[in-house]
Amino acid sequence: MTRSSSTPSSTTHNTSSSDFPASPTSWTLVSGPSAGSRKKKAKSDIQEQVERVNDKIESLHSDVASRHSFKHERFLAKLDMKKDYHWEMKKYDYLCEARAHEAMQAATSHQREQEAKDAEIHLREMDIRVHEAQALALDKEVEMWRLKIQFHQMTQRGSKASASGGT
Repeated sequence: MTRSSSTPSSTTHNTSSSDFPASPTSWTLVSGPSAGSRKKKAKSDIQEQVERVNDKIESLHSDVASRHSFKHERFLAKLDMKKDYHWEMKKYDYLCEARAHEAMQAATSHQREQEAKDAEIHLREMDIRVHEAQALALDKEVEMWRLKIQFHQMTQRGSKASASGGT
């Protein structure tokens, strides 16, 4: 069997009947009867290490994916909260504006009603003054008629007295 070493100073050894190397320096270069099992064990050890590293990598990828997923869910939750907050703020602003508008309309309506009542009160006060003036004018007219009647009666008595005294 012919073996070659991976070092630059390696030589090819021909082992015909014995599996032992020709020189003690090439002992590590040529495999003995337990060298195959050591190679298999080293190979399986390396494969186990590679599998562990792959498992760790896969676990890290899974952790990163989970973390990304949680971050994404958190982002979506924050986005929903912001959307809900803005919706509630718009709703609040709308309701405030609606209430302010209703209050302004109520104030305007109340002011109009108050002005109408004030105008009605003023009109009734004017009616009372007109009626009082009319009553005073009627009283003056009654006084005038009473005085006319009294004057008429006096003039008639005076004419009867002059007619009875002159005959």
